[in-house]
Amino acid sequence: MIPEGGTLATALASNKKYTASATGELTYDAEDQAIYFPSDGSKVNFMAYYPYTATISNNQIAVDVTNQTSQEAIDLLYATTTTGFNNASGKVDLNFTHQLARIVLNITKASNVTLTNFAVKLVGTETKAAFDLATGTLTTTAGNVASIAYKLTDKGNDQYQAEAIVLPSSKLADDVVIEFTIGTQTFKRSLSVTSLNAGSSYSYPVNISDKDGKPVVVVGQATITNWVTVPGSDINIDLGETTTPTDPSEGTETTIFTETFGATVEKVDGYWPGVNQFTGWDNQTFTFTDNYLSAAYSNASVRSTSTMDNHVWFAATKNSGLQISGFNTTGYTNLKLSYSITANVKSVDQNVIQVKCGSTVMTVPSVAIPTANVYQTVELSNVPENITSIEFISTAETNTAGYRVDNVKLVGTK
Repeated sequence: MIPEGGTLATALASNKKYTASATGELTYDAEDQAIYFPSDGSKVNFMAYYPYTATISNNQIAVDVTNQTSQEAIDLLYATTTTGFNNASGKVDLNFTHQLARIVLNITKASNVTLTNFAVKLVGTETKAAFDLATGTLTTTAGNVASIAYKLTDKGNDQYQAEAIVLPSSKLADDVVIEFTIGTQTFKRSLSVTSLNAGSSYSYPVNISDKDGKPVVVVGQATITNWVTVPGSDINIDLGETTTPTDPSEGTETTIFTETFGATVEKVDGYWPGVNQFTGWDNQTFTFTDNYLSAAYSNASVRSTSTMDNHVWFAATKNSGLQISGFNTTGYTNLKLSYSITANVKSVDQNVIQVKCGSTVMTVPSVAIPTANVYQTVELSNVPENITSIEFISTAETNTAGYRVDNVKLVGTK
């Protein structure tokens, strides 16, 4: 309790412990914790915070979000009044606001998926800060970057929720990712936001399915609210091919084609095989061609890394391409193409790799790749009907980084 116009240094009562009832009424824990208005009728204001801590140094309280087991213990709330109250005012209403940020993943898995060793982490963010009660300012304590394990709840009926309360950040580091562990496999995906604002909740749906044990993780956009959850774009953890039922009168959306570029790949004479050399395609009846050969050599190759499975690599400052031919899309409507893309450096645009469907050059949205070698998903609708080929094209003039493409998928309604 602070005299009107005063500061915490002149507080008449400080750090008294009150407990909230189910209806929000605050009552003191013990008689020595009670706060009384000045008997002379002078006005005062109030500052309050949650959760209570007995130790305060220089008006600052320590914040640590590393342990998410009891989120009530780390959900920092703060309230102040400015209108002035006295012993004639009656009850004082305190409007608390969240001082941290929240990320919620609403997870749905297919009934044929078993989530063994399932875990979700936020990797690459700071975890400690100090909150100044006098100013209401949160200051990150640099040098405490750590992984934060989401609090994971089984909601039943193949539904899970993963929730993390985290420090706000005006600019997230480029290597911040959500890490999913399923069995022995780990998938890292970048966030679709570049900052986390205090009091905001970031909601992502997550869908998990399985086909042939080949996992694909697709991250959509977050919906940002003031600590209120509303639907947002999907994160798809797709372990294979799926179909999406629609109104029978409109047909059914069906997966026409999925290519993950084979299960294994090995170097030939010390070099990764070019598109025109590789033979381990998922779709053996299709033709895979680079129409921009340098002599007999393709600058688009199939390769893998220690953290990334098979994909097509488009070398920097080289002309190269990947044309996939052999599609039969007769009778399909609402064709949609999706693929995963990343680059060898950050902050370059995903539209550097051009896409042709048949003879039509598609418009690839201009979106920066925030983290090197972490995939993001491109989804293209309005794909022309009756196409027989899809082509990815890299030019020496625009590709200065080196790009990776994986998980090419075409769906349509029939």
